[in-house]
Amino acid sequence: MSKVEKHQRQLRQEIDNRASFMNATKWKALFSVLKNVNPSYLLKIKLLLEDEIREVTIPNSEDFISEKYLEEYWGVFELKEIEWILIPSKITLERKNREELLVPKVTHQNIEVIEKELQSGKQFEYENSDLGLKIYGYR
Repeated sequence: MSKVEKHQRQLRQEIDNRASFMNATKWKALFSVLKNVNPSYLLKIKLLLEDEIREVTIPNSEDFISEKYLEEYWGVFELKEIEWILIPSKITLERKNREELLVPKVTHQNIEVIEKELQSGKQFEYENSDLGLKIYGYR
């Protein structure tokens, strides 16, 4: 069994064990809403078969290859692999001047505007917490 076949089998098993809330069309609609609200928002994304949480930017429509999203620095994955996306309410960027740590730069992301947009269109499974707005692909 090839590496790709093994990955697809594991992915199918994981998907079968969860409630699904999103499909490729809804993910693309979500990314479109986010781009319209603020194209520079930073997101955190969790894929089903990975423990790593990645920080990404909102994809452009030209970043999609069929049902897949391409991001140069972390490869290609299918939209059905997204477990959840978090839009943090604040982003803390550590800063250095050579070896000296400077005061971190904190920027706020207006998740209330996004939540309002999410309520007016397609139905999304999400929760709003102190961390930000988490949109679920699976639970």
